[in-house]
Amino acid sequence: MKVIIPTALRKHTGGKRDVLVTATTVEDALQQVVTAHPDLRNSLFDDSGSLVSYVNVFVNDTNIRDRQDGATVLTERDEILLVPAIAGG
Repeated sequence: MKVIIPTALRKHTGGKRDVLVTATTVEDALQQVVTAHPDLRNSLFDDSGSLVSYVNVFVNDTNIRDRQDGATVLTERDEILLVPAIAGG
């Protein structure tokens, strides 16, 4: 499945727009992404290993916080989209 990396985070993936992973849950998928691109870890996870609140993760069109968070089950056809919150006014 594909994890889509937004422009703001591509500096941590060498400019890659997406990362292909094979995972059964969102947590597994994100761990594979940060294993492949360690610089991305601090943008996605806090010191305790929890997903930071300012990054939303969508599986297809559904926010994982409306499902089972990191335990959300995936199929090989799913796409994961990372959406960091944008501050400003």
